[in-house]
Amino acid sequence: MVLFDKALKATVMTTELFIRANVSKKILYECLEIARAFERTYSAYKEDSLVSKINKFSGIQGVSCSHEELDIFRKALHIAELSNGAFDPTIGALTQGLYGFGTNAQKLPNTHELCLSKALVNYRFMQINNSEIYLQEKGMRLDLGGIGKGYVADKIIAHLVKNNASRGLVSVGGEICSFGKKYNIAIRNPFALNNIGVIKSSKGFLSISTSGDYERFIGSKENHHILDTTSAKANHYYSSVTIIKNGSDVTTLDGIATIVFNSPVSQLREFAKKFGVAIIAITPLQEILFENFAHIDIESFEIYPFQSNEAPL
Repeated sequence: MVLFDKALKATVMTTELFIRANVSKKILYECLEIARAFERTYSAYKEDSLVSKINKFSGIQGVSCSHEELDIFRKALHIAELSNGAFDPTIGALTQGLYGFGTNAQKLPNTHELCLSKALVNYRFMQINNSEIYLQEKGMRLDLGGIGKGYVADKIIAHLVKNNASRGLVSVGGEICSFGKKYNIAIRNPFALNNIGVIKSSKGFLSISTSGDYERFIGSKENHHILDTTSAKANHYYSSVTIIKNGSDVTTLDGIATIVFNSPVSQLREFAKKFGVAIIAITPLQEILFENFAHIDIESFEIYPFQSNEAPL
């Protein structure tokens, strides 16, 4: 269902898409189609998608792609290289193939299964040669969930600007970009159904990405879907991580959020400095940690205290 109330709201890629901008409904519908087209092409859960085809031919042959289709794969590899594999687009062998996240066959694997599937997660075995993508090992799987929503947000922002929008806000799940107007952007409380803070943006472009343990899990948040590529298991350094930076590049921030989520608290400052971002991290003990190397143009940052009755779920 698509709803209009001075904005567009719809469910795409199993998440909520929200777009508010001073453009016509026609342009808003075109933005919705950008999100739908992305899902058709890159969802590993659709049997006829490009990603499913690449996964099907892993260890067998490369799959031809258009220049436009290759763009997100190149960006995914770049982020993987920057992080030395902490972000890895070949993690699908774990997320979908082993744990079954997003399917009707979710399970908690045993140690032997983990070892076998973990060996198939290695971005270095993902080759892009000219117009072909080839996964070198049989059983490898791509999963672009770590940057997909951010990528869609960037594509929609670009389309709005191309069509003369002077202000707008796009949210694809926890991936957000705003421009042209001051917006109040809430940070969700990972322990209860409310918000713990508000980012008050300026009129410049601002990108925000959030990863949390509360969106998708098996049984409990102990078994959430943001898996560590080294251990093949879920880490518990944080309950949520929010990355903020000036400009329109939610794709990269989406990947950075995954990297930071799987890194200990001692590395927060290092990553904030390395990527030139602000990081708001909330630990399972309800500690709120803040590092800022982005020189972000934000009017104020407020965190509301946790209420005593808001115990972790």
